[in-house]
Amino acid sequence: METGYIDNGFIVDLTHAVKISEIIYELSRTLDMPEAKNKHICLKLGTIDLSVEELTSIKTLIELMESKLACVSTSSAQTVESATAMEIDVSEFTNEMSAPSFDQTEEPTNEVVQALDNIFGEEKTKDENLINEIRHDDEFEEPEPSENEEEHIKELRIEPEKLPTLYIRRTIRSGQSISSDGNIVIVGDVNPGAEIIAKGDVTVWGILAGIVHAGSDGNNYARIRALKLNPVQIRIGEVFARRPDTVNLPFIQKTSEYTPEEAFTHKGIIIIKKIHNEN
Repeated sequence: METGYIDNGFIVDLTHAVKISEIIYELSRTLDMPEAKNKHICLKLGTIDLSVEELTSIKTLIELMESKLACVSTSSAQTVESATAMEIDVSEFTNEMSAPSFDQTEEPTNEVVQALDNIFGEEKTKDENLINEIRHDDEFEEPEPSENEEEHIKELRIEPEKLPTLYIRRTIRSGQSISSDGNIVIVGDVNPGAEIIAKGDVTVWGILAGIVHAGSDGNNYARIRALKLNPVQIRIGEVFARRPDTVNLPFIQKTSEYTPEEAFTHKGIIIIKKIHNEN
C-alpha cells in the first residue's frame, strides 16, 4: 500500500461505517459542504468489504457532488481488489512531510509557550471546561465522579502529560494527515479535509475545521482544544461525532477576539465548552 499526499485532496473518514448505506449517507452529507467541492477525495474505509458495483456507486456519487475519487484507504482485501479493478489508487494517507521523531523535535520558543499558556493555561482548572452530533454547551456542568471512578479518571487525565508532544508551526492543508503517539500542538489552522490523530491531547492555536481524533488508543478522557472548534468530524477515544447540518460554517473569519474552546466526553457524547468563560 502506497503512502503519500494528494494535492487539492480532501479526506473523508468512513472507518466507522459497517454497510454501504451508511457510507452513502455520510458521504453525501460531507460532500455537500462547500469546502469539499472540486476536490480529490480520499476515502478511509476501514474493514468494510465493497464490491466493484458498490464502489462504482460511491465513485458516481462523488462525481455528482462535483469532486473526484482519488484514492481509498482500506484493510479489506475485497475492497482492495475492487479498487484495483477500477484503477483507483489504494493508499495510506499521510502528511506531505514526515513528522519529526520526538527526539528530534525542537522545543517551542518562549513566545509560543507563553502564548499557549495564556490561552490554555492554569485558569481552566478552576472550572473543568471541558463535542454525537457535536454538542455546544457553554452551561454544561460536569458532575463529580463516584469514589470508585475518581482514581481511574485521574490516571487517564494525567496520561497525556506523560506523553511527548509534537509541535507543528504551520497550517495543515486539505488532504494532509498528521498522526502522533503523543500529544499534538499546532500553531496554525487545520483546514477542512485535513486530519489530526493523536494518542494524547490535541491543541490547535488557530481554527480547527478538519477531522480530529484525540485519545486514539481508546482514552475517552483526552481533550481537544482550539481557538475555534469547527471540525467536520471529531473523535475522543472511542466516541465519535460530526458537525450537525445546522452548523455549516466552513469558513470562519479570522479575528483577534476568539474565545478558546475545549472538547471532552461525558456519558458517551462529545461536548464543546468555552475556556476562560467570564461569568
